[in-house]
Amino acid sequence: MKRVIVLGAQVPFVRGGAELLNEELVRQINLWGKQRQVVAELVQLPYKWYPETEILSSMLAWRLLNLNESNGQKIDLCICTKYPTYAASHDNKALWLVHQHRVLYDLARTRFDVPHLTARDMAVRDALRASDKALLSEIEPRYTISQTVTDRLQNYCGLSSEVLYPPSKLAPLITSGDYGDYVLCIGRLESMKRPDLLIRAAQQVPNAKVVIAGTGASDYARSLAPLVRELGLQDRVELAGFVEDATLLDLIANCRAVFYSPVDEDYGFATLESFAAHKPVITVDDSGEVGRIVQATGSGWVTSPTPEAIAESLADCYAKNPTQLRALAEEGHRLSATITWERVITNLVESRL
Repeated sequence: MKRVIVLGAQVPFVRGGAELLNEELVRQINLWGKQRQVVAELVQLPYKWYPETEILSSMLAWRLLNLNESNGQKIDLCICTKYPTYAASHDNKALWLVHQHRVLYDLARTRFDVPHLTARDMAVRDALRASDKALLSEIEPRYTISQTVTDRLQNYCGLSSEVLYPPSKLAPLITSGDYGDYVLCIGRLESMKRPDLLIRAAQQVPNAKVVIAGTGASDYARSLAPLVRELGLQDRVELAGFVEDATLLDLIANCRAVFYSPVDEDYGFATLESFAAHKPVITVDDSGEVGRIVQATGSGWVTSPTPEAIAESLADCYAKNPTQLRALAEEGHRLSATITWERVITNLVESRL
């Protein structure tokens, strides 16, 4: 029997794409391994990114872990995902990079960073960037979940990597239904996802209806319901909150299009889930991998991150009939069909055991 562990760093009580990806990776390895005497488990440590010294503590906590064996049994492969899991000690580490700690790199000194850094904070960050590059340099080959993550790794650390797109766990269950009267927005309600842009754009398109499926505990999340009321959109914008998978599948199947406007997104399952249902995507030109994929396939709209520009895309979406919308999403649908767990496991697991 060969044993594989997948490492995850999780903020307690927060679940997002990275957590879902890790869980599905473990499940898929176990399905693949049934006939091959391979088993997998998820190993996680809590993560806290503030103050700056806590980031360093998290990295050191992982580095102090020797995961070559457990309970007297050898662990044959250790798969590292997002920062700082790749600091763990193991003789056979694989990397499938979800993302690095982004405030050390592309989000530094943006509105998503802390407003003030002391000289000590800056020194800690310098040490973290140096250790980050050293730790990632130890692992070969390096895989990432997207071209956006690969580009960041090259730009900031000078390290090459290969893209392995992850399939959505919902992919086998997604169907294409009607092209309804609503545009769907999926994801956590946080400022980096910017669902408020869709709400503000909908005000300018009288026949547009919006369903936003997701939750959040931040001040930003709590601001959305008052915004809907302020704009008088109670009859056209639904804040659906958390929805079960069955409901989400129905929403995807029968929406007109999916809206997704994150800031420089690492990947974004909503994009490929939309394409799997033959639905086009409305996004913005600073959305990272989302915009890259929509632009490459031509399966939607990529515009400026303003309510006015998004409203133009919304209006065009409502002007098209179902046949036109399905044709628009066709190349995206073809792409979604090529993203398989077989390719991921062949490169990430089978080649390393």
